[in-house]
Amino acid sequence: MPSFVKDKYFLLCLAAAFILLCSSFDNDMTDTKEIGIVYEITESKNGFVFCFENTDGEKMRCFSRSEPEEGSIYEISGNWSDDGTMFFTDSMTKLS
Repeated sequence: MPSFVKDKYFLLCLAAAFILLCSSFDNDMTDTKEIGIVYEITESKNGFVFCFENTDGEKMRCFSRSEPEEGSIYEISGNWSDDGTMFFTDSMTKLS
């Protein structure tokens, strides 16, 4: 085995590079953008909960402080809740 593999500084740098590489694949906290249609809007005390079907046919439950228009196409961006059941929008842009 090469002697540099046993060097503690080499192993420390290798571990740090591995941690940085793994953290770059964490997509749960990144801002997500979706395009789709809004339907089944209900008003809550803090905003609006609605269903959203994206261009891939995936359906998701969303929350927004501003009221979307039923049946309209939007580009939304935001983040998923910790348990992954609700998408909290940061911005909504009406496309049609």
